[in-house]
Amino acid sequence: MNNPYHSGLSPQGCPVCSKVSGLRVCGGCKVVSYCGAAHQAADRPKHRSTCNAIKKAQAELEKEEATLRAMPSSFSLPADVFTNGVGRFWGYTPTRDYMLARFNTAEALLEAKTLVSVTKAREHFMDMLRLCRKDNLGVRDIVPTLMLRLGQEQECYDFLKWWATTGDDDQYDWGDMSLPYLDIRNADAFEPIDMFKSLDLTQLAVLTLLKLRLYLDLEFLESKDSELMLGNYGGYVDEDDSLDRPLGQIATALVRSRGRPGASGLAERIKGQYHTLCQMVHDANPYFWEALTGEEIPVPPPYYSRGSREEADLAVHQCKAAWEESEDAMIMIEADTAKYVSVHPGVRQGTGDGGARQEVTWGPRPENLPMRRGTAQVLPSAFNPTTANTTPGDLFNLNPVGGGADTRFVHRNSPGSILLYADGACLNNGQSDPRGGWAVVYGPAKIVSGRLEEKGPFGDESLATSNRAELRAVIAALRFHDWHNDGVSSIFIATDSSYVIDGATAWVRGWRRNGWKTRAGGAVKNRDLWDLLLGEVEKWKDQGVTVKLWRIPRELNTDADTAAKAAANEAPVDNFRDVGLGLPQDGTASRRLPGGQILALCQILALCLEEGDLFNAVHGGLIKAITSKASLERVTTTQAAIRILGQDAAPSVILIPDAAVTRNKKVHERVVDCILKGSTVVLCGCFSSLVTGGEFSRFFAKLGLPWTRGAYHRETVHLRREAVGAEMANRLPASYSQKAQFVADLDQSAIWYAERPSSAEAAVAFTKVGQGHLGYIGDVNGEEPSTTVVMAMCGLLG
Repeated sequence: MNNPYHSGLSPQGCPVCSKVSGLRVCGGCKVVSYCGAAHQAADRPKHRSTCNAIKKAQAELEKEEATLRAMPSSFSLPADVFTNGVGRFWGYTPTRDYMLARFNTAEALLEAKTLVSVTKAREHFMDMLRLCRKDNLGVRDIVPTLMLRLGQEQECYDFLKWWATTGDDDQYDWGDMSLPYLDIRNADAFEPIDMFKSLDLTQLAVLTLLKLRLYLDLEFLESKDSELMLGNYGGYVDEDDSLDRPLGQIATALVRSRGRPGASGLAERIKGQYHTLCQMVHDANPYFWEALTGEEIPVPPPYYSRGSREEADLAVHQCKAAWEESEDAMIMIEADTAKYVSVHPGVRQGTGDGGARQEVTWGPRPENLPMRRGTAQVLPSAFNPTTANTTPGDLFNLNPVGGGADTRFVHRNSPGSILLYADGACLNNGQSDPRGGWAVVYGPAKIVSGRLEEKGPFGDESLATSNRAELRAVIAALRFHDWHNDGVSSIFIATDSSYVIDGATAWVRGWRRNGWKTRAGGAVKNRDLWDLLLGEVEKWKDQGVTVKLWRIPRELNTDADTAAKAAANEAPVDNFRDVGLGLPQDGTASRRLPGGQILALCQILALCLEEGDLFNAVHGGLIKAITSKASLERVTTTQAAIRILGQDAAPSVILIPDAAVTRNKKVHERVVDCILKGSTVVLCGCFSSLVTGGEFSRFFAKLGLPWTRGAYHRETVHLRREAVGAEMANRLPASYSQKAQFVADLDQSAIWYAERPSSAEAAVAFTKVGQGHLGYIGDVNGEEPSTTVVMAMCGLLG
């Protein structure tokens, strides 16, 4: 059952090892084959649901057919309806359950996505059209998509032409079986397309795909310098196999009948028809192209109206597989339909083109959260579980908090009580060059950490020690989030530091009575941090939140310990800074929402949805630079990205280091929402090297920006000082060499780095959109100066 012509469906093979010979067919669905029992068993978990659905649908069809054949004739059913009712089936009410069962069987077969299953589904649908010419179930929209998937381009064109001509004739008598039906054969696929204006949306989209496939084939033929020769499988190859491109049925027939010179000039004609059809589809339904180019295949809606989103979803559901299986089709359509992308409703037209751009505050670091010196009138309590062997996991479960927006360690019997793990570390403790770090673990794989600062919260200078780092970690646990806003009434902090627990719950009262002297008469070390810790405890007490410290074994605190040691290796930090959920960082731009609302997410959010490992490998320097200045939270799943970006308070800075966002409509829209609220979004890392031309244009079009992908080459680019202002210009490299994906069609005021003062393309761009900003870094190799540029866009140049 192999195709004589090119299609996207692979020859039947074992889905585990791809072996194509000596196969045994699955006894259930009979459309998937395996090389043996072992691989069939291995694939069973993945195949089970599809197999069972096919078996169930087939059994229902057999039952309905038997029931229908056994029915006696009546006024609503002729005798032997499968012979005497051909062409008018749906008009006889008792046949409808059978027709629906057959439709469901074909749909179930398509879920297997094999050459055999698609072929069988096509056979079912074609026979349904034979039985019911008027096609009350809309089978005519599905059949041409299957024809293209099977490489049957000529049959597809003939089918579409019949429905656009005879099938659209108001005078055609659907009940007259003597009239010709689907009788067009070998129609001219190069003829004008005016006749197709009446096609349904799915049919029109399939015709567009057919013309695009034909155009790509003809363009390939015309571009060949060497003589083509016909392969034995119907495709055309050059003498150099590396230039092989399998051709479709119509292009193959053209070369056979006319030879290669016969294709000359046809490519441009078909290209014009293809672009006209793109517009016709858009005119028929303005939602279709965006739905088609998204990652997801929509679920068929229960009902729809013409021109609606629901109609677009149905059409995409029916034809997307054909688009995806057609070589280069999705890449082309993404680029050619970017102009149809609807601008986000919150974006003011013209945003990003002219006007003041630099509204980010580049000046001195903003104030931290208020800092309060404690009086020691309120102390944290030491928590001692009833049994010595009790662990945090025995008392605290993973539960959603904040309306289900996040997951925390929540007490199993007290929903208002949460657990945080805190730890500090000091490399070279008590020796030369001590380096401290701290970390807080507040949920599964959720960590905030930082380098221990050279100066304390009130400006005191101190050497790093393990005790100081441990104390700093507990302070961070109390300051990095508004726990009261989450409905928290008790904060349990698990630490392995006796120094912190004994000092906070017992020693501090004596120190205060003695004028902050120890029993030996020496000054209490780390008084600045003790003052702040006690102030935090008092602050939370005023808000009805109690603080409890729990001493745990070191082996139960390994996540925090590992993160603290890593933080100790980060770049030095001079001044005390709050790091965590929504707090401004040292040297960052002030980015609060209107009214002064503190942002509720990590300062720097990185959407690493596809190429996290590549980002780490190529752009490690950028990651290190960011984490030395701010807390970097990575999001690696679509679900997490949608949840975090959908919260009321937008992240202040969002890094997009790969191209996954451009392909996921929901995440893309959430990112746009965040920019409009005030976020700065920076396209950096691997974004420029992974995004396609169509994805590139569509991303910016959603923001109302006409930016398109420009040249790709290595060039020494120069800073446009007027674009960033004198102060920032003095901190950025004046020029540097980078291999970049340049951006074109942008306003001159958005260009930061370009080849020449008069250049219309930029290697680095930055513009205002809504209340926020958008930055683009074209550098594909992660040059060191680009790190400085990204830091500037994030407001992290201190």
